[in-house]
Amino acid sequence: MGDLIRYDAMCTAIAEAHRVDEVKDIRDKALAMEMYARQALNMDAEHQAKDIRLRAEKKAGDMLKERDRPIRNQHSATSHDVTLQTLDDMGISRNQSARWQALADVPDDAFEAELTQPETASTTGIIQRHRETKSNGGDGKMHPFALWIWGRLSDFEKKSEGNDPEAMLGEMTETMRRDVCRQVPLVIDYLSRLGATDDDS
Repeated sequence: MGDLIRYDAMCTAIAEAHRVDEVKDIRDKALAMEMYARQALNMDAEHQAKDIRLRAEKKAGDMLKERDRPIRNQHSATSHDVTLQTLDDMGISRNQSARWQALADVPDDAFEAELTQPETASTTGIIQRHRETKSNGGDGKMHPFALWIWGRLSDFEKKSEGNDPEAMLGEMTETMRRDVCRQVPLVIDYLSRLGATDDDS
């Protein structure tokens, strides 16, 4: 319960922040929490901390884009130096600024869909998939279910190895087994059509 309250409080703090350094401070705290949880093998806490970190990086990217817009419109010789000094003051590198601004370009619906895939969501991965979507002729937006099914299949590929289906079925309750027997043909049919579509492309 305490972790959930802290998660909600940090998400609220990100939404209400008005300065980049405030968001950067939340991001750094979330990163520290993420690393600690990973070492402690607490996956739920790690995923929550990563969620907060990614939200903070996206918010910081939005704020940096707004902050830099008037500077980019200036043509004085000192404008670039002022931008770098401001980043230095906030403890943000030019690479971080570029990455966070690229993350800010990801549409909110696609970003939220990415966060539902805690094992695959990362700053680099989200940016890369957004750019791939655009390069394939899309508008940068992705249907949440497309991302969800890709994430679930990726999870299945990693987790199914070494887990015998009959043994797993034996671990289930009677209700779970009935549901699985009903659901498996539906999943097989859907995935077979998904594979056929990819083969035809």
